[in-house]
Amino acid sequence: MGLKAMLSKAMFQKIISLSLLALFCTNILAEETQINTATIENSGENKYKSIRLTPEIYNNANSDLSDLRIKDSNGEYLPFFIRTGKDEKIETEIMPKFSVEEEDKTTHVFIDGLKNLNLEQMTIETDSMFRRPVSTSLGVSKELYNLTFGDTTRTDTTIYFNRLAFRDDTFLLTIRNGDDRPIKISGIVVRFYADELVFEGGAGDYTLHFGADPLVKPPVYDIVRYKNEIINEEFDHLEITQFFFAPTIEVSIEEPEPQSFDYTLLFNIAVVAVAVVLALVILLKLKKKS
Repeated sequence: MGLKAMLSKAMFQKIISLSLLALFCTNILAEETQINTATIENSGENKYKSIRLTPEIYNNANSDLSDLRIKDSNGEYLPFFIRTGKDEKIETEIMPKFSVEEEDKTTHVFIDGLKNLNLEQMTIETDSMFRRPVSTSLGVSKELYNLTFGDTTRTDTTIYFNRLAFRDDTFLLTIRNGDDRPIKISGIVVRFYADELVFEGGAGDYTLHFGADPLVKPPVYDIVRYKNEIINEEFDHLEITQFFFAPTIEVSIEEPEPQSFDYTLLFNIAVVAVAVVLALVILLKLKKKS
């Protein structure tokens, strides 16, 4: 076998190996696709039900909510429509977790749990006396203050976002302290517009599925075409009793090491070939002399 043929064979083997690896990893990713779920407890006697989306759902669902699906106790998908919180002015208040870091005369407040929320306002809870400029991840800035003079108190520690949507995992609030001591923050209160899912109910509890596929398209249901009539009806407001968040599975794909060509074999073949050629030359010369 010539050197060119041997190199072609080695390259072919590498291509086959990489193709099989890619196919194997694709199957793994398809099989390991995980879904987050929320259990919805059924109640009431009305035909139509509604469930208000929580920060846990927004944080782990697609930003456009295209991955939301409702299943009944029989595992069947239930048609629904989204009652938009911004349009219906459905406001919800939460107190998210936060951490504080001081750096170079600046207070950085890192706030979790606001991803994909349509924010209305954020209030800093503090007993400190101050008047300082504050900026946010959404580009909204404002001078906040908490001032007390005798029996008079003037306070404005609220920033308004006018329904801006936040898309990152951690929200940053920045307070410029100048040469003053940092203020002591006891809490953060956030108000946002929450959407509601409205659907025709039945017997048993329901399960909300979300976070399965970032590329999935939203479902198309007939119920959307007559949602205005349903909104005028009485419907039961249901509660979420339990969440299940699928673990994040990281699949590491390691490219196989390229097959090294055995040059020792090639050298041995060359030595043998040279020896054979020399032997033939010597043999021919001996024949001529004889």
